[in-house]
Amino acid sequence: AVVSTQSTGILSDNMGECVVLNVMSELSEFLSDIDESQEPALPTETVKQHYSRLWYYAHHIYSREKRSHMMKWSKELCLSGFILPGKPGIICVEGSKESCKEFNSKVRSMNWQLLKLQHEESSLRKTKFVEFKELIFDVHGRANNHQDLGQFRNFLESQRLKDTFQILFNV
Repeated sequence: AVVSTQSTGILSDNMGECVVLNVMSELSEFLSDIDESQEPALPTETVKQHYSRLWYYAHHIYSREKRSHMMKWSKELCLSGFILPGKPGIICVEGSKESCKEFNSKVRSMNWQLLKLQHEESSLRKTKFVEFKELIFDVHGRANNHQDLGQFRNFLESQRLKDTFQILFNV
């Protein structure tokens, strides 16, 4: 019942082939939550999907145009993740390896003061995020351009990505 309720929400929020990937991801996460030590059994006919998660560190992300392009590309490529705008800026994108590669090519074609692919993960299991969205936490600083990184760290911990904060910020 829990899976069907969650799946219904996914089906209403997404279109096309993204639905299949998201439903598979949600089902896999649900099954792993039941018993973290046991991998869900996959039928032998199932083609294994290779997922990637890319983490970018940017000096800043202010441009609405860049953010709009990234939102559009993530939808076209069936990617999930987020943009944390401000100074510094963080981009997390996840999905099929091929789609992540294409997103990487597109985002690198834009003009950046500094954009580093800080970390890359590969998995056969699942994605952490259901959609691609912009994260906004308590904004502060003289120009109101700094996000609350403590809240960002808490967000990552809530997604079971505790170690990622240290990787992104070298702390």
